[in-house]
Amino acid sequence: MPDLTIFEPPDQKIPLERIPGDGLIVDIGGGGEGLVSRIEGTRVCAIDKKMDEIREAMIHNPPSNWFVGDGAHLSFKDDVFDVVTLWFSLGYMKDWHIKRAVLLDAYRVLKEGAIISIKATKIVCEEERLVFRVDYSLPDGTLSRTGYGLKGQQNQTLQTVMTCLQEIGFEVTEYHDYDHWFTIEGAKSLKSGPIF
Repeated sequence: MPDLTIFEPPDQKIPLERIPGDGLIVDIGGGGEGLVSRIEGTRVCAIDKKMDEIREAMIHNPPSNWFVGDGAHLSFKDDVFDVVTLWFSLGYMKDWHIKRAVLLDAYRVLKEGAIISIKATKIVCEEERLVFRVDYSLPDGTLSRTGYGLKGQQNQTLQTVMTCLQEIGFEVTEYHDYDHWFTIEGAKSLKSGPIF
């Protein structure tokens, strides 16, 4: 069996900030490092498909609410959350059918005018795998070093994710494009409504 081709961008240093407000947050893909839970604590309903990822995040002892589940089929009512976060979890959704389904369900569970916060790795490499290593600095000064092994060839860029969000009905309010990652913030807009 041939070796997988791997793309490894330079290690990244990413400062993380608090999420404004005091409303409820659903963190999709919230296991592993548990970044949102470590920063926002009891405000967070963290969901992950894998129990071992939740256990790994719980090592940091954040006082969040933990759920095993699928981000494309969230077990929450419509219009209940103030914020949805996808912090470096989109890259684990290997195709655009899954990414779109997750973003559609994120739209469903958000209140009108509520926020979606995305931080994501650029995955435009031709290699079969991408290894993304990062040093996070949390608002309390804690440093956290981790790495992500992701499927390559996803065409996950700032533009492709923004286009998907806008097609669903989100209004993009802010974005930043870095060499190997990007951030997007948007708001749920009911002017156009979601396109299912």
